[in-house]
Amino acid sequence: MNRAQFLISSLVLLPLSSSLEAAGTVQGQLGIQLVIGAGCTVNNGSNNGSANTFGSIAFGTYPSLNSIIEAQSVGSSAGSSFGVTCNTGTNYSVALDSGLHATGNQRNMSAGATDVIAYNLYKEAARTTLWGNGSNGGTALAGTGTGANQELVVYGRVPPQTTPATGTYTDTVQVTITW
Repeated sequence: MNRAQFLISSLVLLPLSSSLEAAGTVQGQLGIQLVIGAGCTVNNGSNNGSANTFGSIAFGTYPSLNSIIEAQSVGSSAGSSFGVTCNTGTNYSVALDSGLHATGNQRNMSAGATDVIAYNLYKEAARTTLWGNGSNGGTALAGTGTGANQELVVYGRVPPQTTPATGTYTDTVQVTITW
């Protein structure tokens, strides 16, 4: 009988012992972190999923190229040019390649035939410093991020030259922003 009473008492206490073991508190730590890395974003450009477009330079329509023709970039969203916003203190550079129709260091617009129109791109409105990529007669534009948008204007000039056949002359220049 003793043994039967022991088994009955054990069965009665068994649920109590398992609930005592299930109750409790465990504490630990959860690490939280956010890293602000060096980075830049382009403003007033557009992206269609495969290519970024930072704007354009339209020199207009002229009957001859006997005089200097000047224009400056306009951003994709109209109005101003494009800009770059980089973290404060982040050094960046903006390089422009020679375009699709260059001959040596000379950028050219083409209408699809053999005729071309020479043009140059500059870093400032005075048009004295060529804007390039270091291997095409001009250097990249260097800057340091401020955390705010820094507008980038590309200044273009078509020097006087022999006027080619009528047509629409175009070129595409690759813009590379590095930080």
